[in-house]
Amino acid sequence: MHSMLTSLRTGAQCAAAFFVLFFICPAAQAQEAALVQGASPPSPPAEEVLAEDDQQEVEAAETEGEKLARALKEGDFNVNFRYRYEVVDQDNFDLNAYASTLRTVLNYRTAAYHGFDLFLEAENVAVLGDDKYNNAGKDGAGNGVTDRPVVADPAGTAMNQAYLRYRGHDTSIGGGRQEIILRDQRYVGAVGWRQNHQSFDSLWLTNNSLNNTTIRYGYIGRANRIFRDQQRMSTHLLDGTIYVSGIGDLSVYGYFLDFDNVDLHKWSTKTFGFELAGSRELDLGPSILYEIEFAGQRDFGNNPNRVDAGYLHLMLGGGYEGFTVKLGYESLGGNEDEGQFSTPLATLHKFNGWADKFLNTPTNGLRDFYVSAGGPGGPISWAVAFHNFGSNVGGIHYGTELDFQATYTASWKQGFGLKGAYYGADEFSTDTFKFWIWTTYAF
Repeated sequence: MHSMLTSLRTGAQCAAAFFVLFFICPAAQAQEAALVQGASPPSPPAEEVLAEDDQQEVEAAETEGEKLARALKEGDFNVNFRYRYEVVDQDNFDLNAYASTLRTVLNYRTAAYHGFDLFLEAENVAVLGDDKYNNAGKDGAGNGVTDRPVVADPAGTAMNQAYLRYRGHDTSIGGGRQEIILRDQRYVGAVGWRQNHQSFDSLWLTNNSLNNTTIRYGYIGRANRIFRDQQRMSTHLLDGTIYVSGIGDLSVYGYFLDFDNVDLHKWSTKTFGFELAGSRELDLGPSILYEIEFAGQRDFGNNPNRVDAGYLHLMLGGGYEGFTVKLGYESLGGNEDEGQFSTPLATLHKFNGWADKFLNTPTNGLRDFYVSAGGPGGPISWAVAFHNFGSNVGGIHYGTELDFQATYTASWKQGFGLKGAYYGADEFSTDTFKFWIWTTYAF
């Protein structure tokens, strides 16, 4: 492990030097850029101010090469481990799936150099024991197991992220391979639950020049998916959020997805929508939670099919001293003539049940009535949810699902968790039980 860490650090420093010397220096010498910060820090004591002034004098006397060397030396290096054991019992298979996998991540970020920094992240997923599951891998990453249920964690090693970022003038802009977390990840996310995360070869810009307003723009040229395949596309994402005092966050968006792969042309769509999400504290201490989101989706780009589908999400809940209860309704439109509402770049595990029975919207759409609760239980955090699924048209009752989770973080910062999901089928798919135990550690 020591040699592996040393090699990555050396490689990261060399790559950072190359990027900065050949791409940053000519532009950066014109002006020093201030980093974007949400609020001004408190004034330090007088002796700290003097120390800071001395530091600024030292920095002013440094050559560009010395500044670059200091940015590399002061960079952050991290190691993360996540071991997970997953069991899937699915009625249409005689054999269960048993997946024992370890995710190892090494990453390094340089300190700021004229407002620029470089981030590198390598990821390895290893199977510990036999492959007793269908890993759903693509492009040669499949393990050939077809007589057991899917656990979408193919083994392999990859550069998960490698991007150059600039922060200054109320703007952050990054280009390269990066994970994108767009609001609640209903449309674009990193699929962080799976061992191999989703990342994008992309340009991503965030601007906060207007008061209480965040504007985001992204261009994606390729999605590096959890199945270890790479899908080229020409996708534009435009998203803005305004904080309205006393009400909450109002977001409006337009997303334009256009896939190159002919097998994925059905997911080429344009989507326009808005979301209002917020909370209001009551006099006695509890708070009311609420969310409303509506969107319309049409076919776009290479899509040969007609798509004319809507999306609606309503949620009302309450919170008190860390405990929350939510009652919600989510509808993804669909029928044979007008297609189905789809979000193929989302973190789909987060929505419509942890058993993952509705990663693709059924032909007749999806309606999800749910209730969830969560909070602290001493040193343990817990969450439970119940879903009642049905079709958007036709009055079909798909089934019900019960989910539960408990997590604990030890004093030495190691995390432990267990999680389960039971889907009881009525008129869609088959009865499925999933169970997970995992542990995480980082340094």
